[in-house]
Formats: sequence, structure tokens, C-alpha cells
Amino acid sequence: MLSVMNCCHIIARISRHKQYRNEEEPCMYRRGVSGRTRKLVVGGAAAALLGSALAVGTGMSQATVQPGGNAGQGNAGASSGNTNALVPALGFSPGNPNATADRVGPTGVKVPGRCPPTQAQVNAQVALKNASLPSGTDLESRIQRFEKTLSAIQDLKCPASSTTLLGRLNSLTALRANANRDNILRGLGLNETPADQAAAGSGGAAASGATGNAGASSGNINALVPALGFSPGNPDATADRVGPTGVKVPGRCPPTQAQVNAQVALKNASLPSGTDLESRIQRFEKTLSAIQDLKCPASSTTLLGRLNSLTALRANANRDNILRGLGLNETPAG
Repeated sequence: MLSVMNCCHIIARISRHKQYRNEEEPCMYRRGVSGRTRKLVVGGAAAALLGSALAVGTGMSQATVQPGGNAGQGNAGASSGNTNALVPALGFSPGNPNATADRVGPTGVKVPGRCPPTQAQVNAQVALKNASLPSGTDLESRIQRFEKTLSAIQDLKCPASSTTLLGRLNSLTALRANANRDNILRGLGLNETPADQAAAGSGGAAASGATGNAGASSGNINALVPALGFSPGNPDATADRVGPTGVKVPGRCPPTQAQVNAQVALKNASLPSGTDLESRIQRFEKTLSAIQDLKCPASSTTLLGRLNSLTALRANANRDNILRGLGLNETPAG
């Protein structure tokens, strides 16, 4: 550590530089100043010099240190950490920025091969346009986060159909008219939606109606039939509703998971149970056939988009590695 006297000598040398010539010597004191005051002044000067030396030596500058201790440039929008936690996941693998041909998106329609952008690009765009995002788990906060993310997708020249955002947003906006919405939301994570929860798995309660059929056993079917990815319709509905792919479907659609499981079991003595590509594809195809048997369109579920993301793997040399990281009925689309 520098002694006070050494600091004084250093400061005195600096003071002889031409820009300090007309200033009073830092270690010179007017007559009559108390010894205690002189010690405080010398100590303060030494601390200031030492602080400056440390700042220069380590390259630190208070002006460039952001809250939280990270040095960086910052932006006009939300902090990246905050945005990363609040922006909903896109629900589909990023496109190839060099692609010139279309690809099949998660909703079953063709989208530019470069779409969607990466999650990081979308997060950055959301942060650029929004000083903050609502962080609540209430319905309107969830809806705003999805709307602002969809706006960022469009800013980046990609359609909403290159993600699963629109269908999930629709399942949230549908709750505005649901008197039970608070209880439904209470069981959801930060950016979960009823569509996400439905896609997570068929669930024992939902599938319990698949009993007593001539095909495969109900327990086997419950495990093997892919989840429909959207909340069941109202069997008494006479008006259309907006489905998970953003198009109108009959309000009674889709059927319940239990009804679909039962229909699949009725038509198929067994389902392939493998995690290989062709087994996955067959399970989705047979489930889509059951949906149509029950007089509902494929667009009342997310099955077709997820099936398309599987069939696209047939031409992918890396498909085995991609599938190795997926659960039984998981697909690259979700």
C-alpha cells in the first residue's frame, strides 16, 4: 500500500505539470490549519489517487458497469436477462439464414426456410422495441407478452406461422370469456398456455374414457397416442372457434383426448411403440385419421404441424441424433 507521504510526493510531481502550475500544491497547507484537518486532506487525496490508479490499471469505469455488475453497452429497451425470461419460446426450430427454399412450419403451412429467427434474435428485437415487458402471470400480462413477441417476429420478416405463438395466444385470448380463467391460469407457468399444457401429454384423467374397445388395450393407447395440442371443443357449440393454427374450426372440435384414444384403439389392433422416426410418424398419422373419423379437421389440433416436422427429418442425415434427444411423442416442432 502507498504511504500518505509517498502519495503526497506523487501528487506534488503531478502538480508541477503545466496544467496544474497555477493551482495550489496538494500537500501545502495554509498556516493555521489544524493537524487533524491536514491528515484528512492528505488521506482524501491519497484515496482519490489510489482509486484512479486502480481504475486505470483494471480497465474499469463506473460509467460502463451496468446494474447487476456486468459491463456492457446496454440498449434502449429491456435488459437482456429480463427479456430472456419473459419472451415466450417460439415453439419451432430456427430456420437456416442462408435458405432460399420454403420449409414446412409448425402449423403445417409453408414458411420461408430462413424462418423463424433464433430465440436470441427475437429476444433482442423485443428488448429493442419495449422498455419493459409485463412480468405478471395474470391473463392480460401473458397476452401482451405473446403479442409483443409476434410483433418482433414480423419485424424480422418472418410469418407468425413459422412459430406456434399464434395458436398459443389464441388459447389465452379464448380465456377472456371463461369464468374459470383464474383457476386455469393458477396452474400454468410464466409463459404456459392451455395449448402448451394440452401438448405436454394426454394425461391420465383426460384419457381415462378410452376403455372397452376391440383394439389395443386402453393403457397402451393412452401412452402411445400423441397429445392433440389444443383444449377440447364444446360438444354443444354451434359457432366456430379459432383453432391452434389460427384458422376457424367447428366449436365442438377437437374431440377430447379420451375420444381420440378410443377411436385409435378401435381402428388399430396395436400402435408402433418405438422412438424411431417411422414409428413416430405412424402414430401421428393414425391419430390424425381418428380425428377425421370424429368429424373434426386436423387444424383443430397441432398434430399436422408436428407430423410435418417429423416427415421433414426423412431427408436429414442427422435425424438419429435429433430423435435421440426427444421423448416418446415429442417432435422437433414440440
